[in-house]
Amino acid sequence: MKKILTLAVVLLAGCAEATSAQEAKAKVTEEVRVIQTYPFSSPNPVPILTEDYRLYPYHRFEGYAHESQRKEWKVVKLENEWIELWILPEVGGKIWGARVKKTGNEFIYRNEVMKFRNIALRGPWTSGGIEFNFGVIGHAPSTASPVDYITRENDDGSVSVIVGAMDLPSRTHWRVEVRLPSDRAYFETRVLWRNPTTQEQAYYNWMTAAAFAQDDLVMTIPGNSYLGHPGERYDWPIDDQGRLLSAYKENAFG
Repeated sequence: MKKILTLAVVLLAGCAEATSAQEAKAKVTEEVRVIQTYPFSSPNPVPILTEDYRLYPYHRFEGYAHESQRKEWKVVKLENEWIELWILPEVGGKIWGARVKKTGNEFIYRNEVMKFRNIALRGPWTSGGIEFNFGVIGHAPSTASPVDYITRENDDGSVSVIVGAMDLPSRTHWRVEVRLPSDRAYFETRVLWRNPTTQEQAYYNWMTAAAFAQDDLVMTIPGNSYLGHPGERYDWPIDDQGRLLSAYKENAFG
């Protein structure tokens, strides 16, 4: 039995609307950028079965640098008249950051230092941007590894970059299209997750989005509940103690 999961997310930049689709232009370019990087290394030859059988056949990485180096990374850039964003296909396909051109305001935080640390399911993880996770609960095995990608100029004038990979333990295939319209100050993510096997698989998906946090930050997220890290359910946006979790300044606890 084949199963397909489709999701859509819209991220707003909050700047001026377009005057007309004919006047607006969106473009996609590829480049190599030098980013200060704390690399990871030392793949563990011992099968990960000894730590977490759910992650087989992946292996873990055990080495994390304490000194940085200048390293070249492939970057895909999407931009129109109002906003620009960057994607890192060699780092799990994550959105590195996004900003409003007129003001320079980064509405998705772009970390200018790639500091990998032992946080993800197979080890290396670095903060910032929007990270794509599929499969076992946690920062996915692909989060710091190169994934497949392709760029596209669409018939409606928008541009896209599509990133994706196979999740080896489940043999499922995930794809994320990051699309920037030509005449709007936002971008969209569209997700396709396909199970080509005859076995049922857990469809666990989450995306992290990093932003500069100040006391006036409010998270507008639909729904009435959220999942904790092990998968337990909690009330949202007001918890069982009456705290408004969607307001950043109310989260000074724990």
